Amino acid sequence: MTRMRRFTVGAITAAILSTTGCAGMSENQYFNQENMGSLLGAVAGVAIGSQVGGGSGRTVAMILGGVAGGALGKMIGKNLDERDQQALALRTQQMLNQGANHAVSWQSDHSDAQATITPVKSTIKNETVKVQRTEAVQTVANMKLINQTYIAKKSANVRNAPNNTASKVGGLALGSSFTAIGRTDNDWIMVGRKGVTVGYVYAPLVGPKPAAVTQVTQVADVATDLDAMDDVVAKQQGFDLDSIQESQISAQTSCKTLEYKVTAKGKSNSEQVEACQSADGAWELI
Repeated sequence: MTRMRRFTVGAITAAILSTTGCAGMSENQYFNQENMGSLLGAVAGVAIGSQVGGGSGRTVAMILGGVAGGALGKMIGKNLDERDQQALALRTQQMLNQGANHAVSWQSDHSDAQATITPVKSTIKNETVKVQRTEAVQTVANMKLINQTYIAKKSANVRNAPNNTASKVGGLALGSSFTAIGRTDNDWIMVGRKGVTVGYVYAPLVGPKPAAVTQVTQVADVATDLDAMDDVVAKQQGFDLDSIQESQISAQTSCKTLEYKVTAKGKSNSEQVEACQSADGAWELI
């Protein structure tokens, strides 16, 4: 599968200017609402993506926002304005991040545009992905991608390999939050800090951060978040990122087929696209 690469707002803006020029843009074959919808949707997607993610290590939402913005902009650029493309892309990434398996609706806040996004099918695909880890952490042969915010349900040791006899590299206090990069075959979670695996924790001791406010999440609000942790404090706790290595791992990644039914400007259309989760957790529409 060919993956769309990361990009910045500046890079895409430069691409728009280079293809259109400063004058005569209306005559340029590339400067039409559909293609500009794709480019502007991608740019806007990066910006709105930051509304969903949190923490310096959680750039997943920003990447997803850009990819979803570009794909959706190309599909429906003729009927939606830039603001609606942004909003629909944001709704898409919220649904995928939340793991919804039912239809969700979207309504523009300034036009007559509306849409229904329906997950049609879920599949699992095997891919070889690149995963970063600290030098002390051992690699694994395979895993299932997660890339979600997890919290510690009780205090737990973080080890350099996914087993109870492995060396301890750090610890998680009750309510500590981190990015779970993946799950190993023997039920250990890869603990991430700023996208780098810093150790493994036994899966039953941690879990996805609940959306609802509970006693555990209230503790998590004031507990240490590994992504936001100061580098000096991180080093003291065994989670420094001074030496990083990269390994290729066989990974199971989730894919969803999504059906869009969009109504705007008196016109309706529908289309199915596939969204797959990449190694960094970004949901990409392909």
